[in-house]
Amino acid sequence: MLAITLRRCVTACVALAALAVFATACGGDTDPESSPTAGATSSATDNTPEVTTDTSPTPDPDAWRAKFDADQLSAYDTALQRWDSYESRSEPIWAKGKATPAAEKLFKEFFPHPIWVGQFEQLQTYEQYEVQIAGTPDVLWSRARSVTETGSGVVIMQCVDYRSTTTTQNGNPTQPIESRQKPVLREINLSKPEGYGWLIYAINATPGANGKKDKPCDPTS
Repeated sequence: MLAITLRRCVTACVALAALAVFATACGGDTDPESSPTAGATSSATDNTPEVTTDTSPTPDPDAWRAKFDADQLSAYDTALQRWDSYESRSEPIWAKGKATPAAEKLFKEFFPHPIWVGQFEQLQTYEQYEVQIAGTPDVLWSRARSVTETGSGVVIMQCVDYRSTTTTQNGNPTQPIESRQKPVLREINLSKPEGYGWLIYAINATPGANGKKDKPCDPTS
């Protein structure tokens, strides 16, 4: 009975930590309204709709960059490339779900101690309960939330869609996370200590982690 209860607990935790969900699409634009022409006109004129064009300016997706100087933006771009490298290189590791020496080496390359230990222990738990996470989430937009004046620390905010990932346990799909049935925010904290390259210090991507919950995001903002 204890073993069954433990397995249910771990399965629930894995469902929360797993990066696999299915999102629903937003509604489309509405049709333009038509107005009848005043006065005596032909039937052809009466049936001609009056189309109103929206002249509001389109938001600039890069407007946030104006808040930072050239050095800070350079630091952000480099930190983002570092994160992208980790996500692509670690995908086969999480997809296989095996705590191998190669996986440990990768975590040590991208995370400081003891954070890399936590990543490796999580992978060991996934291996024990036969959990695999395949694919990477679609990044709808990415921007800097903050950059230190020296450019040695960057917090990256992303709007991501987890529908492009799949999570299985014992070969079967896991319960999808309800809050991730639409795009949500993801935050990555990177720092560059003296004498080191960019290291990942935090990934706030798990519902309930540190008391945080998923927050939906507008993929077009």
